Amino acid sequence: MPLPQIPPHLAPWVYYLCVGLAVLIVGISKAGFGGGVGILAIPLMALVVGADKMLGMILPLLIACDIFSNLHYLGEYDWPRLRRLIVGALVGVVAGTIILKLLRGMPPTGYGRAMNLIIGIICLAVVAMHAWRLTGFDLPTLPSHPASAITVGVIAGTVSTINNSAGPIVTVYLLHEKLPKRMMMGTLLLYFLIINCTKVPTYVAYGFISRQTLHDSIWFVPLIPIGTLMGAWMNRRVPEKPFAAVLYIAAAVAAGAMIYKAVA
Repeated sequence: MPLPQIPPHLAPWVYYLCVGLAVLIVGISKAGFGGGVGILAIPLMALVVGADKMLGMILPLLIACDIFSNLHYLGEYDWPRLRRLIVGALVGVVAGTIILKLLRGMPPTGYGRAMNLIIGIICLAVVAMHAWRLTGFDLPTLPSHPASAITVGVIAGTVSTINNSAGPIVTVYLLHEKLPKRMMMGTLLLYFLIINCTKVPTYVAYGFISRQTLHDSIWFVPLIPIGTLMGAWMNRRVPEKPFAAVLYIAAAVAAGAMIYKAVA
């Protein structure tokens, strides 16, 4: 099978290092370690392959990772909250699809700058959420009510469609609901497996997912179980907060680089 398509301006070792590291970090995060350090994968991969190709490459990898991670939490779901989150998220996916359509109507140069700016800003906002949680303070969230789950689902579905980084939004909501840890993780993982699958038609229609991006993604699939097993091992042996703090700083730097690339 041919090797992945590497951008001509990029050294092959930089491509494999950054994309491979991004996939490993996603696997570590999906194993429940680091409190959402998977956010680093978004700007890290986007800086290497571009925003459009990042969306197309990372979504199949996220789905594969969700499938693998769900095997550890089969049956451990809070169905009432999960159903409401999914109803809201479907609305959010439609909203995100409309936003992407409007962006793709821009001239190519303006579109590329807008995508870098939006993805960079969303990543910085997510990093800020995690940094606030590391300080030990609770983030404000909606009151415990059925409508809250639908609202969170709408927001998360929209952000996820544009950027694939809505995990903290749903995590903060579920933490506020005080679910048992395994039930919270099972609910979160099944939610994102379902929503990530619903985004596939949009990404195919807009050309984010193509035969080329699928081919390039396949090369990194073996890193998913490795990352997940690393996360499970790190859960038992590695201090979580220092590790997460380092990756959040790296994510902030990468997101800042995307914003600079958009406005410079």
